Amino acid sequence: MLLADSTSTATVIGWVIGVMIWILIIAWSASIARRKGRSPFLWGLLAFFFSLIALILIALMPTRRNV
Repeated sequence: MLLADSTSTATVIGWVIGVMIWILIIAWSASIARRKGRSPFLWGLLAFFFSLIALILIALMPTRRNV
């Protein structure tokens, strides 16, 4: 019984940490997008579905120049 409880606790802790990292990646992507003159909502939405891919893409994109 103790083994089942500790396994489920570890699973819950893992999920909580994973969700926290996921939310941080979304916020970080939106922040980088705002700083680079891109749409933070769009990049936050993309990071919601494609977390690390969106973060890497927005980090590598050039800053949009105002013309």
